[in-house]
Amino acid sequence: MRLSRRALLIGLAGLAAPAAAQRLPPAGLPPLPPEIRVQDLEVEGVAIRLWQPAALSPESRAILFSHGANAEARKYDELTAAWAAEGHVVAAVTHREPAQGAGAIDYAAARAGWRARLADMRVAARHLQSVVPGRELVAAGHSYGALVAQALGGAGVLWDGDGGPLPMPGVVCVLAFSPPGPLPSFIDAAGWSKLAVPLFVQTGTADVVPPVAPTWEAHAASFEAARVSPRWLWVGKDVDHYFGNRIGRPERRSDEAQARLFAAAVAASVAFIEGRAPPPQPAGVTLLVR
Repeated sequence: MRLSRRALLIGLAGLAAPAAAQRLPPAGLPPLPPEIRVQDLEVEGVAIRLWQPAALSPESRAILFSHGANAEARKYDELTAAWAAEGHVVAAVTHREPAQGAGAIDYAAARAGWRARLADMRVAARHLQSVVPGRELVAAGHSYGALVAQALGGAGVLWDGDGGPLPMPGVVCVLAFSPPGPLPSFIDAAGWSKLAVPLFVQTGTADVVPPVAPTWEAHAASFEAARVSPRWLWVGKDVDHYFGNRIGRPERRSDEAQARLFAAAVAASVAFIEGRAPPPQPAGVTLLVR
């Protein structure tokens, strides 16, 4: 399947919440456990939502998180809070980029937005390294943000970067929640083959996002193309792009039938970054390990 540049940009814009809904307030989280602290910071002009557990362990990692298109860090509170509850420090970035909605596509702005995303993540990485020095960095993201995380892990994206080194120094693995499939003139199998660190990919059998993912299997393209080991592919039966509105658009009604698998995906991602064996998975989950 070949997509035009316009279809590519329209698809990327649809990889998270619709533009018209992007600033709706997300649903509130339940009261946080007292051992978790969350702060909203501005560091070098970048908005960072910082999650910190009360105590760190030898397994604690520093996680950089990039949201999907037309979204923001708060729309992923349930995911980032879950990682913090497992003892990891999380810096979730709200990127400095315009929303992509209806109307003419500004290709120059889109490319500039990509470079800005990488630069934002470097700011968050420097801040994390000052907060928890010496901790291994994990690049994580959802949808378009998952591709950002993969680029930080060495994936060869054809658009120009921000001038910094790739893979980003200090990144030891990537968590890619519902990454896009191959995109012409942007990312393909050859680009993913350049990944330099272990890769975790999450998707589901209802994770269809036309035109960039006409089938859910498109989200597994990076897993298939990468050459790193280990790499895991987590697939949830009937899980969609937003995990039943748990991530990306929590202002919408939650689908509890999908949400029951959310904890299993989080547990698998935590085991992956901590270098442990895959945990047992519930019915409805396929976990491939290579």
